[in-house]
Amino acid sequence: MNIAVNRVSVQPDNARKIKAERDASFSMREKDGNFRHTSRNEMVIRFVGIVVIFGAFVQWLTPDANFSGTDPHLTKLGLSIACSLIGIALYTFATRGHRSEITFDPVRQDICIAHLDRQGGVRSNRRIALHNIKSIYVMKSEVAGSPSKMRIKLLDSPTEITAVRGRYEEIELAHRQLCRNIRLTQA
Repeated sequence: MNIAVNRVSVQPDNARKIKAERDASFSMREKDGNFRHTSRNEMVIRFVGIVVIFGAFVQWLTPDANFSGTDPHLTKLGLSIACSLIGIALYTFATRGHRSEITFDPVRQDICIAHLDRQGGVRSNRRIALHNIKSIYVMKSEVAGSPSKMRIKLLDSPTEITAVRGRYEEIELAHRQLCRNIRLTQA
């Protein structure tokens, strides 16, 4: 299962009693990131980043070579800077995390889309008021093996936001639960 859903269940006979309280709150979080690599593959990318960074320093141990009349120290300095920047970029990419979380807050009447780091903390988030949402729908993947997406269309923007990704059945179930909770708080 790719999606972890944390929600207080609501009995059908108690549905009318629910108002905009925390009982109708809803959140779901991707267990595996969009990156679709396990921690083993992220570890390989981090290792490659570190090797490239060390490669920037190893070249200073080699003898100077004169390439077409350029200064060998200037060439080594340029390669060191380039290797260091590429290695830092690879390492940062592998450690930043690639999971998403969507949360519905019935009190504030908004949906929060958060991007999570590797430890599960919030890296960045965006709050969208319900009155600014045109529709929430599930986009089924056309390619076998790739994840389906829960998308959000906004009233004031032509771009769409991908909230979470996962297997089609999980995303469809989470979409139904989210829309049900939104309807319950607006009734």
